[in-house]
Amino acid sequence: MTTPAAVPAQLIGGPIIQMCWVVDDIASAVDRWVDAVGAGPFFLAAHIQFGDLTYRGQPAELDQSSALGQWGPVQVELLEQHCTNPSGVTEMLTTGHIGPQHVTWYAPDLDAEGARLAASGFDEVMTASLPVMGDMRIAWYDTRALLGSMVEVYEDSPLMRRFYKKVADAAVGWDGSRRLRPL
Repeated sequence: MTTPAAVPAQLIGGPIIQMCWVVDDIASAVDRWVDAVGAGPFFLAAHIQFGDLTYRGQPAELDQSSALGQWGPVQVELLEQHCTNPSGVTEMLTTGHIGPQHVTWYAPDLDAEGARLAASGFDEVMTASLPVMGDMRIAWYDTRALLGSMVEVYEDSPLMRRFYKKVADAAVGWDGSRRLRPL
């Protein structure tokens, strides 16, 4: 974990669209989030397939599932890592612990946003593409020294924006049933 030499005037490069928590069991975490704060419903992305995944600049493999639900204006991601491979999750939290992992925003130019974050002293932790989203690229940066969590930046994508709308629309008037749904 690095300590940035100078904090940028505004670290977060856009509106926060997602907050992610690492969990040890998605189904029970969904129940906790629905019961405690009314978030949901959640959509399960099981064993997400990443393309071109890197961890700390080296090719990597990761087996993770995520449940995605709406909490007011922000999407909540409940992330469960199924493997012990090094990742932004294993760096942040030791086995058996749960907690916040990252916040997310869209960048109109992911490369420029990454350069901005790197110039501010934040190390790139992971990069990947999401084939299911038309190979949209994502990147995580280590901002723990400043925020206590990492940040994730999305390449702006119409497909991802439609998915976010689907999750948000499902929350409108939701009656609390079918808390965890397939995508």
